[in-house]
This record gives sequence, structure tokens and C-alpha cells, in this order.
Amino acid sequence: MNQSQGDEICWYHPNITREEGEKLLWEDPRKINGLFIVRDSVSSPSDYVLSVLFESQVNNYQIRRHQEDAFFSLNESVKFHGLENLIEYYKENPLSDDGLVLTEYIEGSLPPHETRRSGSTNLLHRATDVGNFTVVTALLQSGYPGYDAKNQDGKTAAHLAAINGENDILRELIHHQVNVNLRDATGVTPLHYACKYNKPDTVRLLITLGKANIQARNTDNNEVPLHVAASEGHLDVVKELLSLSAPLYPRTKKGLVPAQIARIKGHTECAEFLESYEVPTPKVTRNEFYHGTLDRQEAEEKIKQYNPISGVFLVRYSDRNGLDILTLYHEKIWRFLIKQQGDFLVIDDGPLLNSLEHLVEYYSTICDGLPTVLTFPIPPPPKPDAPPISTLKKQKTVKPKLRVPMPTETFRNDAPSSNISQNIAFKVDLNLVGLYDNNLESKEDNLIEPDRLKMGTLIGEGEFASVFEGALVDRNGEEVKVAIKTLRNEQLESSRENFRKEAKVMINLNHHCIVKLLGICIGPPLQMIQELVPLGSILQYIDMHPNEINPNFEFQIWAAQIACGMHYLEENRFVHRDLAARNILLSTKYQAKISDFGLSRALSTDKEYYSSLRGGRWPLKWYAPESCKVGHFDHKSDVWSFGITIWEMYSFGASPYGDMKGGEAIALIDKGERLSQPEACPDHIYKKMLQCWTLDSSERPTFKELAEFFKSDPEYINVKELIPEVNLG
Repeated sequence: MNQSQGDEICWYHPNITREEGEKLLWEDPRKINGLFIVRDSVSSPSDYVLSVLFESQVNNYQIRRHQEDAFFSLNESVKFHGLENLIEYYKENPLSDDGLVLTEYIEGSLPPHETRRSGSTNLLHRATDVGNFTVVTALLQSGYPGYDAKNQDGKTAAHLAAINGENDILRELIHHQVNVNLRDATGVTPLHYACKYNKPDTVRLLITLGKANIQARNTDNNEVPLHVAASEGHLDVVKELLSLSAPLYPRTKKGLVPAQIARIKGHTECAEFLESYEVPTPKVTRNEFYHGTLDRQEAEEKIKQYNPISGVFLVRYSDRNGLDILTLYHEKIWRFLIKQQGDFLVIDDGPLLNSLEHLVEYYSTICDGLPTVLTFPIPPPPKPDAPPISTLKKQKTVKPKLRVPMPTETFRNDAPSSNISQNIAFKVDLNLVGLYDNNLESKEDNLIEPDRLKMGTLIGEGEFASVFEGALVDRNGEEVKVAIKTLRNEQLESSRENFRKEAKVMINLNHHCIVKLLGICIGPPLQMIQELVPLGSILQYIDMHPNEINPNFEFQIWAAQIACGMHYLEENRFVHRDLAARNILLSTKYQAKISDFGLSRALSTDKEYYSSLRGGRWPLKWYAPESCKVGHFDHKSDVWSFGITIWEMYSFGASPYGDMKGGEAIALIDKGERLSQPEACPDHIYKKMLQCWTLDSSERPTFKELAEFFKSDPEYINVKELIPEVNLG
């Protein structure tokens, strides 16, 4: 069957059952592997099914729809804008092991216009674009098909009306129930365009009458309408959005909030308005939903008592995570960590919110990543236990002052995603600069009295400190095993600065893949008290247990966890500068933790890198060329070190570059040579190492990409089923 260019996406067969689709494929005379159709999903009305003939069997793949627009994925994997783009991708990238090989299709019809990224210009588009209200009205009243059809740029009539500020036409479109939340080929909605072209009346019309998503994200950069208005300096639109309850601190992929974008673009009046804007007091109160300390099972039991109804929720404190958790029911029970960033609270990539009350009120009006809005709070018992002190502290509402990076040669547009600490000056929990001046009044929570420590055996030696196993006596008189890092007396003056810097980095880090600093004891001697990681470094473990390690299991678990921890550091704008296998510790066989932050540095608010010209005893064999030569350190130089670290693992503890000195290794790299592939290392892992070692740092993968790569590796994708306690991030 010849398939012309005009019919290249006519593979859609509406209103047929699974049995009818399979019969259609079986009876086709071509009988070729990869023959396919796309049909409607019977079990999920908004989804589709890809049916493929392979080895005389028909395999069915669920195509899941995401958001309110044409975003689709197979098995919750990569999302594609447009059903046609998903099919084209899998035609070019077959998954032969799964029988997903797409070759030819049985001719049907074009997929629905609302499932496609783009289409063609129709009469409704033309009439709307020239503002011909009479023609638009006549078309709509005549039942003209395809109100939501997209033109060649992916724009609907609603997009065109919003761009031109044609409010009468837009009102008529909304009256005929067009979808004002569809995205064009660039990934933006009509509301984005109304903000871009300074149409405050159109903005209000879209939100109040059209129910436009005020937090719709640009699919390329995560900009929401408030970002767009701030970027253009349209103060009236900014005020309109805020009056309609737009959150003040949404974040782009680079972690920027609208006020910062306005500053960068030179819109001073707009920036000052956003910086001084007072977030309204929430109408909800904590005693409606907050249960204090509650374990997972107890929370789920409370949810189940409510039938359960979609939208039923509560917020609890988890001793295990040290965080508040939103527990929500919608078809199943969902759990969302409520993380703290500075003085703000945040769920995933949602906006930064001032308090738990603000967070609950926000998600009561918009899903924004949740499966449904919060509708029915489960109240705590009449006399709930007081929540932990740490929780009470972090809920206070503090209006931060913004410090915005101005455009300079060092402000890079390709900056990695980061949280708001990139640009907002938050209160530091422990001002270690004054630590040695006995200025202790504001540091009580982080200081540990010497008489609460019991020193044990020596378990490690560093450049300027010794590490002992010991015990910390808690407030209840119980002993907790800890590691005590002690600055040696002979190193007191020369190394105190390095010790101080390491403590300053670690004190605010809280992640399951990073060794936790519990506190400081100013002694004498000066000591850092850290969680005890009992199995030592992965180098030690490999050396002691070489026959108990499966490279396709343990090494990939560790690699995923290291990448996950480094992604956390990247989000919090820290470069490690000493990532190596010797500094990766194991708390269990299946939990790796990053340690030794003696060389780590926090990036300043206006730079994406740290520059050091002082040199010193640097681990050159682990360093990227730009670090060795010009002292340039950023997240991508840490990625180079990550590649060396996993090479050490797959080499079962071999020293990189053998007996070469650091300078000799650098010369080797300059010639284009790289470490050879370890015998135990699979080809696809070594390929990823080589990507980490590209000279152009912009071509190296991000830690987020590395974490996803190792977590989704088919060699151990079912690790959670085999070892339930494994936490890959």
C-alpha cells in the first residue's frame, strides 16, 4: 500500500475495540513485523493504544496523555508534544526487545486535531487573525468543526485572539467551549501570549471566564505567565495576575522567579513592585489538616476512613525523612515530600510558598503536578501532639529580600536548573565565620557540648583531620553512634579554615545520598559530628568484598545514588571539587553517600562557576582540564570527576592513570586520550563515561541526566522489587 506524504499520519482508527484492532492487524495481507495502528483506549478515555504486529502476535502499548494538552508517553517514559511526534520517534528508535518495531501502518484517518502538535490554517484561524467577529460568530453558530484545531504553528483560534487582544472573539470562542489551555508548537498557551503582548483585559478574560491555567509552564523553560509579564516589564499584567492569585515565586528551569527576571531585563519598576509585594494571608489554618508526627501507615489508615473520596488529604511530619509529607487520595494514595528551600516550602518543581497554610491553599485551587486539587482536609485529633521543633521553625512566614544577578559576562544562559537559593539571600543556619569568636547565641541548635560525646576507635585519617567512631548522648540520655571528625592539634592553625569551610557547606545539606552533619563541637578540640557510615568507602568495600559485587547491580545502584546526590548539590549551588571513590561511603551495601566537602564551595549569586588561582594539593587526576589549567570549577567539572569515580568502581578500585603524576595525566588528556574501558564495564556505561570526559563542558551530561540514566538502566530497573530498601533518589 503506497502511503503518500499527505497521508503520512493516517494511522488512527477511532472507535474500535482491542479485539477489532488485533483482527485488523492479523488479517492484513502484508503480515510484516512492525505493522501498526493507533486506536482509542477503552480503559482510559483520554488515552490511546499503539497496537503492533510482531512475530505473529499483537502487542498493545498504552499511550498516556499528560496535562490538558497534546503530551503523550509510552509507559510513563519520555513525553512527546504531539501524538505524531511520539509515533515518528519510535519508528526511528525501535525497542526491538519489547517487540516495538514500527514499519508500516494500516491506513485509517488523521488523529484528532487536539492530539497533534500542529495542523493547517483553516477559515476560523483566518477570520480570527484579521479580527472579523461577524465571520467567526457565523462559523461557530453553524457548528463549524475543529474549534481547537491548530494551524501550521500549532496555534488555535484562541492563541490568535489572545495575541491580538480580540476579546469579543475570545469571549465567543470560550462560550463555545474552546480549550484555552492548549499549547502551540513552541509550548505556550494563549495566556502566555496575552501577557507577552500586554493585554491585561485579555488576561482576566482568559482566567475568569476561560478557566486558563495561571501556572501553565512553557515546555522549554518552565516559564509561567507571570514570568512572561515580568520579562516584558508589563506592570499592569503583573498586577492583574497577582490579583487573580498567581503565586509570587514560580521558578523557571534555571530557578529564577519573576522579580529576578524583571531585574535582569532592566524593568526596575516591575522588579521593585514584585520584590515589595505582600503575599496575602491564607484563609486556611493548620489545625484543619496538620497531624504532626505520624507514620505512613497511620496516615493511610486515616485516609481510608473517608471511603476514600478523591481529594481527601492530610499533612504529617515524617521522622524518617525529617520533612512534612502531603498524603493525598485520588484513585490511589499519593505521597509528596514538602521540601524546605531557605524560608520557603516547595513540592517538586512547583512555586516556592511561604508556609504550609499557603501551600495547602495554593494546591486547593490548582493541581500543578498533583493528581487532583486538595478538597477535603482530614483534621487532626482534638488535642494533637505538638509537631517537632524543626517543623515549627520552618513554618514561620518570612518575607525574603531578593538579590538578583545582573547581566554580566559571567551570567550564563545555559545555567543548570537550581533552586531559589541561587538568587535569594536566605538566613544561614550557622554562621561559622564567628564560630571561633564564641559568638554562640544564634547557634545553639548546631552546637554540641563536649560532655555529650564519647570518643571511640580511629576509623580514618584525612589531610588535616582524623575520624573516630564514637557516640553522641541525645537529650534523653540515649547514645547514638556517630563519626567524629577532629582537627588535629598540629594542624589547628594551618587547617582551621578548611575545616570551617567544610562544616559551613555540610551544615545545610540534607539528602539521603550525602553524609549528614549533625553538629559542631568547638571543644577543644574542634570537631564535626557526622552520621556514622559503617561500611567505609566503596574502595574499602570493593577491596574487602570483591566476590560479593555484581557490577551490573551494585555499581549501577551506587552510580545512580552518587548522581542523585550530586544533582541535589547542583540544585543548591555547591560544587564538590573532590568527587572520587575514596569519598563515597556506604551505610549499607545498597546505600552510597557522598562525603568529604573540604574542597567544596558554594557558588555566588551571579556566577555559575567557582574560580581558584591558589592551587594547592589538588587531586588532578580527578579534575577536568579547565579546573587543572585555569582553576575553573562548576557542576560540569564535577561531572568529569563523576566519570573518573565510576571508572574507579568498574575497575574494582584501580588508580586512574596508574602511576602517572597529575601533570602527565593532563598531558595525556590534551592528546585526546582517555582512560580505557574496564573489563567489567558494559559498553553503554563506558560511553557515558566518555561523555563525562568531553573537553567542551557544555557537551557533558548534567547530574540530573546521569541520575535518570542509571536509574532507568534495564540491567537493574527492577531493583526495587528485588531489594525494597534501595533508595535511588
